[in-house]
Amino acid sequence: MKNYFLTTLALLSSVILFSQNDQTLFSDVNRIGAFGGPIFEYSDLGDDLETAGGGGGAIVMDDFFLGGYGHGTSELNKNFNETKERVKFKHGGFWIGYVPVQHKAIHPFTSLKIGWGKARFREAFISDDETINSFNDNIFVLTPEAGIELNVFSFFRIAATANYRLVSGLDKLDNFSDSDLSGFGAVLTLRFGGFGSEWD
Repeated sequence: MKNYFLTTLALLSSVILFSQNDQTLFSDVNRIGAFGGPIFEYSDLGDDLETAGGGGGAIVMDDFFLGGYGHGTSELNKNFNETKERVKFKHGGFWIGYVPVQHKAIHPFTSLKIGWGKARFREAFISDDETINSFNDNIFVLTPEAGIELNVFSFFRIAATANYRLVSGLDKLDNFSDSDLSGFGAVLTLRFGGFGSEWD
């Protein structure tokens, strides 16, 4: 029994000693943190400036972050002779970011949102707004963005960016296409949390 115990202890010690030299995915990460906060997007849909609110959160690992986001409802309308057609859509999914030299008060901010959502179509008479037809369509949304971020406090940052929302999968509507929901926009992101570093 004593020999078994000593043999087991020796093997365990060997495993520990060897594992200390192994590199792992997060072994060289010096900055660990997390954040969450609201996202405000302004984009041109048709003839209107559309505002959509949302939010997101992520884990910070050095200059990168990985998390998720959700955007609220945006709306696009088209009027015809007697009818009005409307598409409302919202989306959410993964949020990946790269924020270099973030110890500086002002620094670059870049991210990519990869999301899925629904576009809700509604057709109605203009005269009395009576619904004629309505259904949903699934969409895929890819949104890269780039801009600058300001460190207001150690726990609060504001990013102002420009983005391009690329929508695909809208194939059930005769008078709307992916390009109607795609386009450039401006984004204001408020990040609250612990960013895993002191101010250098």
